[in-house]
Order: sequence, then structure tokens, then C-alpha cells
Amino acid sequence: MCAFLDFCGKSCSRLADVTIIIACLLLIFACGEKAKDQQGGAPPPAVVVAPVLQKTVPIYAEYVARTEARQTVEIRARVGGYLDKIFFEEGSKVKAGQPLFLIDQRPYKAALHDAQGQLAQAEAAQEKAEKDVDRLKPLVAADAAPEQDLDKAEAEAQFSTAAVVRAKAAIDKAELDLKFTEIRAPITGIIGKEEVTKGNLVTKDQTLLTTLSSWDPMRVVFSLSENDYLLLAKRYPEETREGSVKKSEANFELIMADNSIYPFKGRLSFVDRALDPTTGTLNVYVSFPNPNRVLRPGLFGRIRVVLQEEPNALLVPQRAVQEMQGVQTVTVVEPEKENMVALRTVTLGPRYKDFFIINKGVKAGELIVVEGLQKAIPGQKVTPEEKPISQENPVNQEQADSREKKGE
Repeated sequence: MCAFLDFCGKSCSRLADVTIIIACLLLIFACGEKAKDQQGGAPPPAVVVAPVLQKTVPIYAEYVARTEARQTVEIRARVGGYLDKIFFEEGSKVKAGQPLFLIDQRPYKAALHDAQGQLAQAEAAQEKAEKDVDRLKPLVAADAAPEQDLDKAEAEAQFSTAAVVRAKAAIDKAELDLKFTEIRAPITGIIGKEEVTKGNLVTKDQTLLTTLSSWDPMRVVFSLSENDYLLLAKRYPEETREGSVKKSEANFELIMADNSIYPFKGRLSFVDRALDPTTGTLNVYVSFPNPNRVLRPGLFGRIRVVLQEEPNALLVPQRAVQEMQGVQTVTVVEPEKENMVALRTVTLGPRYKDFFIINKGVKAGELIVVEGLQKAIPGQKVTPEEKPISQENPVNQEQADSREKKGE
């Protein structure tokens, strides 16, 4: 060995041949590696591996959704006048029939008294006309009075009867207007802000006073494509069929804007009448319990629902999949080859929780590197530490913490 090194050194000094220098360096490196192997090198690096799972899993689909109240009522005055009182607090819960506003009642009370006076006059005129008819009938029969006078009296009696009916109608209208000065909640729900404050003039059927929305249950609407609708209809045929009497099961999850999962599941309420030809989508309405009033109209989130199942799916943790230039790969440890590392190109399917469904590239039971990927170099050996991963893991740690607090 030493003689060969001397030869290399002399050759380099005489010829300056780059090729010989490189050959010498490579030979020195090989000799060093061989000597290192003979002395016993470091053990292969340790990595954490997990077996490829095989199981029939549900395939979830997620859609952008928004909340809306099942009932929303714009409260407007049915009579005009000055706003006298307000009986609610903004943003509070109100019950159906609860007083909300009071419009100045004095003009309407005066109108009612006037209508009552008109009725009294009409009834007095009717009584006089009927007595005139009663007096004239025997006189006309005895030819003591002309028949023309009886006809006139009977006409006046009919006119006075009509006046009484008209006066009663005026009273009914006056009483109704007086009742309309008390504005009450038509439904139970959450009330909005005061659009008009006390003392302002309110115009009949025009001035918006406030808005009231129902809150339990809360409706969530989302749009899905025609293909997804067909999958939904196949999986839940009873719920999507028109006129179905079967109670829908709670199959829908609502993911809030902060990625937390709403604690209650939703039931399919109904599917819209027709497909929108401009967007090629169909609106679906889901009803969610809202006992704590967490959901408010206009919130955005995501609806998650199972559309189909994948039988015997191969599951690999998402963190074990690497992507470079559009190609997805996983790192496999082969025990039959003395724990040699190999790089596999895989074809990904849908996601399932923390896993990818692998359509092609791995087999059930193969060991996939999930931790220490930087130490797993293809073609070299590693020391695998098997760590099975349950497919029941939650989607993320935030959701796990949230479920733990709620006792799920």
C-alpha cells in the first residue's frame, strides 16, 4: 500500500496528470472505507416505521357552506306614527308574541272613539227609521197615508241599516289600527339591532324597525356537483327522495372557520328543486341543532359527509408521503433485504383523516418510514423501530383536544 502511494506521489510530481491523481484519490478512499469496515463502523441509523394498513374506510367530501336562519322576519310598522316605547334589548332572545315596540296610541284611540260615536248615531237613525215604517204600514193599509210615504220610510230604514254596518266596520278598523300600534314578535328567535330609536316618525309598511331570526335549529346550505349529488342520493336514498317520511339520520359534520368541529351533527333537511344550469351545482340544506346559539346566520364553514366507501383501502400516513416535481414517493424498509431502504413511487387516492389512500405502489404490511426520512437513504441499511399508527386518529391535534374537553 505504501509503495503504491509513493508511486502515486512521484507520478503526480513528474507528470501532473489529472487522471492519475483522481485515480489515486479514489483508490485511497476505497482503501480507507475497507479499513473502516474491517475495524467495525457505526450502526445503521434508526428510523421509525409503520406498516401499511388495509381496511374498508369511508370517503369523505367537504364543501364550502354558510349558515342561514330557517325563518327571518323584517319587523315593519303596520300603522304610522311616532315611536313611543321599545321593549327589548338588542341581540337578545325573544319569544313569539312578546311586545317589541309601541307607537303613539293617542291618535288611534281618538279614531276609535269617533267610530264608536258614528255607530251610535247610525243605530239611532236606524231605530227611528224602523219606527217610521211600523207607523206607516197600518195607515197605508187603511188608505189613511199615501203608499209613497211608506216606500220612502222603508228606504230610509235600509239606508240606516247599511250605515250601522259601515259604522261597525269603522270600529273594527280603528280597533285593528290601535292593536297594530303594539308591535309583537311573530316568531321565537334572536332579534337584531334597533333600526329606529324612540321618538322617530315611523311610516306605515315602509320603515324597518328591526330584524328577527329563528336560531334553533340553524340551517346550513352548500352546493355540490351533479356527480356528487348522485353519490349522495345512492348512499342516502330515503333522505333525498321527494316526499320521504323517514326521519333523516345525523350524518353531516360542520367544520367551523377556526377548523374546530361543531359538536352536533346535522340532518339532511331537503335538496333544492333543480340543478343550477349556470354553475352545474345543486343546493343542499342541512339542519343543525343550535341550543347554545353558537351558530348565527351568515357564518361560513365546511360541511363534511361520507359519500362512499373504499373497500380494502391501503392507508399510509400523510407525513410519510413526499412530493417532488409532481411525483409522490414513500420510503420503504425491506426486512427481507437486511432492512435496506427503497424509494417507491405511489399513486395517491382520496384522503382519510391523517392518511392517504394508496392506489398503486405499496402492499399491505410493508414498512413505511414515518420519522427520520432524512436518515433513510435509498440503497443503505437502517435500524427500523416499528410504531403502528391507528386509523382512528383525529384529523389534527386541535380536534383531539376539543373532543377530550367535551368528553367524546
